Amino acid sequence: MTAAQVPLLWDQGIHLPTYGLWLDPTQVRPRAVISHAHSDHVANHAFAYCTAETERLVTHRRAMTGRLHALPYRERVDVGGAWLSLWPAGHVLGSAQTLIETDVGRLLYTGDLKTRTGLTAQPAEPVPADVLVLESTFGRPRYRFPDSAEVVEAVTRWCRRTLADGATPVLFGYALGKGQEILSALWTEGFAIALHPTLFGVTEVYRECGQVFPPYVRMGDDTSPNSVLIMPPTSRTADLPSSIDAVRTAMLTGWAMDPSCRQRRGVDAVFPLSDHADFDELCCYAEHVGATMTYTVLGFDDELALHLRRRGVRAAPLRQPQQLSLL
Repeated sequence: MTAAQVPLLWDQGIHLPTYGLWLDPTQVRPRAVISHAHSDHVANHAFAYCTAETERLVTHRRAMTGRLHALPYRERVDVGGAWLSLWPAGHVLGSAQTLIETDVGRLLYTGDLKTRTGLTAQPAEPVPADVLVLESTFGRPRYRFPDSAEVVEAVTRWCRRTLADGATPVLFGYALGKGQEILSALWTEGFAIALHPTLFGVTEVYRECGQVFPPYVRMGDDTSPNSVLIMPPTSRTADLPSSIDAVRTAMLTGWAMDPSCRQRRGVDAVFPLSDHADFDELCCYAEHVGATMTYTVLGFDDELALHLRRRGVRAAPLRQPQQLSLL
């Protein structure tokens, strides 16, 4: 098999036509890989590979008519002339990188990635590959996150100050991933914690999958105003229980590095706590993988590719209608 027989396409997701396989396509496909359970990476494919944790989270959040095939991390499966395996991505519970091993080389697609040690997901492992496809969400030098422990300490101080002032602290974080990280980060602080019903349901699935958390309750009309509330960003104070009067709100997101974030989000405070790799992590990851060619996708793909080239990494954004070979 020659390199020309293994094209790599961008088609609303990564497409390997030689194997009839798509990686994280946004449209329904016959055979795909779902890297993790966030809705922007999930479609109702006829057949899809994912981890067992992703399968459980996906089916909790939406009805699926296609077949999901759960693979343990690092287990190889034949996809018709190539081997596919899933590797920890560090983003959320069950998130996975996809390694495709062919006769002419190895392709690694990261999906959403985090290499920092988290509390509810295994950190990403650099996997040697000839070609790396790197998601570039925070691929701009502005996005260098402070130490997570320092951010959590700042969140804790803010919550204590809010409670001392007679208000209820509301922390906004994604129902899948960020909410569970916030909950785990507050473990030793002694707060009474109430979770928005949507976030509560996802957290129960995390518990089914073996995650352990500090005590929490489902947010309801009997929720104490002395609690810390954790809610999805799509919810707002209109969703608060009738028992809650005065509140202060904070958004926990990597976009907090943008000076306008607090105003855009309409909250009282923002804290840069992210479940993605920051700029330095992305650059270091590309260097550790050691690929002959790195393609950046989504986010700040142009800028990240430029900075990688400045660091001696051969890199370019992968976009439609480009067609590129593995080797």
